[in-house]
Amino acid sequence: CGVYDAPRGVIGRIGRLTAMGATLAAVACTGSFEEYNTKPYRPSDEDLEGDNVGVGILFPSMMEWMMHVQVNASQYHDVLLGDELGGYASAVKSYQGQNIATYNPSDDFNDPLFENTFSNFYGNYFQIMAETGGEGPVYELSRIIRVASMLRVTDAYGPIPYSKMQNGTFSVPYDSQRDVYMAMIDDLDEAMESLHTFAAAGGGSLLSDFDISTYKGDVSLWIQFANTLKLRMAIRMSGVEPEAQRIAEEAVAAIDTYGLIDANAENLQFTLTSRRNPYYTQATSESWQDLRSNANITMYMNAYEDPRRSSYFSKSGYDETYAGVRSGIENVLPTTYASFSYPLFAETDPVPVMYAAESWFLRAEGALLGWAMGDTPENLYNTGVKTSFEQWGCSSSYEGYIASTLTPRLAYTDPAGKHDQPNFGQAVSVKWADDGHELERIITQKWIANHMIGHEAWADFRRTGYPRMMMAVNNLGAAGGMWGSVDGDRGMRRLHYPQSEYDNNRENVLGGIQLLGGPDEYSTDVWWAKKQN
Repeated sequence: CGVYDAPRGVIGRIGRLTAMGATLAAVACTGSFEEYNTKPYRPSDEDLEGDNVGVGILFPSMMEWMMHVQVNASQYHDVLLGDELGGYASAVKSYQGQNIATYNPSDDFNDPLFENTFSNFYGNYFQIMAETGGEGPVYELSRIIRVASMLRVTDAYGPIPYSKMQNGTFSVPYDSQRDVYMAMIDDLDEAMESLHTFAAAGGGSLLSDFDISTYKGDVSLWIQFANTLKLRMAIRMSGVEPEAQRIAEEAVAAIDTYGLIDANAENLQFTLTSRRNPYYTQATSESWQDLRSNANITMYMNAYEDPRRSSYFSKSGYDETYAGVRSGIENVLPTTYASFSYPLFAETDPVPVMYAAESWFLRAEGALLGWAMGDTPENLYNTGVKTSFEQWGCSSSYEGYIASTLTPRLAYTDPAGKHDQPNFGQAVSVKWADDGHELERIITQKWIANHMIGHEAWADFRRTGYPRMMMAVNNLGAAGGMWGSVDGDRGMRRLHYPQSEYDNNRENVLGGIQLLGGPDEYSTDVWWAKKQN
């Protein structure tokens, strides 16, 4: 669609940012810039004098760096990155021919997650820190949001500045990704403890007028989210970090105190009444038409005859089947795929951030490793599937689905007749079995349940190799270049650091590359993807 711009030299410019930094400089072909800025989030000095209302006005835009509601940011940070590489969505515009989907992105697609998150998030965060003195429930909530926002950045790039971030600092050292994770977990632990004390003293609600999520300021739910995020991080690093078991078991052991998001009433989603759902806009708006469902997710769900399809996808114009589009097609045209399925979101639907089903699948994976997760891998897995079916109103179909021993053939027929994949192998059965495919079974069903939470899907694929996916039709990064070559079977493993970091924070980004343990290229695995067998 349009060009999504951001300040260059993100670290070098943080000191110049004010709370206005949370407002995106979005220039869209839909004219969304004016819409986004009709409710400016920058408070006046008078607004910020001494109460939660003053700092509360900083929260809505800060929360959006966890998952975007604004359509341009959603497109650049979520759809064209996590959702595409995670097998949920396919872009059907070629833009300038340099795209993440074809593994050869221009800086306009590679850089925004890093540059925009840093430059826009921290202006508000440091303002909150200054106004609260770095303590109290409002500050602790901002710490949880910081972890959730920066987790997306470190998982996409690797080492990032975290522990040494300071307001007004022009040159910030990078932490290793392990150190980032450990610092984040410390932040979550301290925030949960503080907020639990606040809630126990009668503080059940916090900043409810400024909470754009379905939690609406419910402190207990934010604590549950933080503990589930801790569990997610522990499982993410389970293949490389000896402390991962302890951290995961702590999260599960704290269920009675902090809880986990394990019921659909606790799903975390974002909504703003002043805006349309960004997936709806990208898929259906006459001036967009960028977004279609990915052939991978439709292929699997068709193979399983999954009853959730009618909630996930529009029916295609081809005999009302569910037909997705292969990812990474060079010179793709919207008109070619106009009749294909797209993610089925209504104009006012909220944007998913974390679903309850995920916590059950996380526990199932931990139990598969022999960790104390409160139940067997099979029971936890089954509960994950059941929770997702309940979420989408398919409870009556659960028993038949979970009992299926079929290993259906995976095949993709392109109704446009261009990119068929008639024999992609067999899907693992839905029914639990001790057959050596337990991890694939967990991750595949977690992936289906987490529809359009793309960064999690991309991370799981890089970490485990599951679900097995059809990769880019045209790997335009195979020949190599400044940022290395991309293996068409493994796909993009990370994004490279923005040029602005080389220009304005060179010594520290070079230190970050050393901590990465490989060249600053698309093929270099981040820390938690370097599984130790």
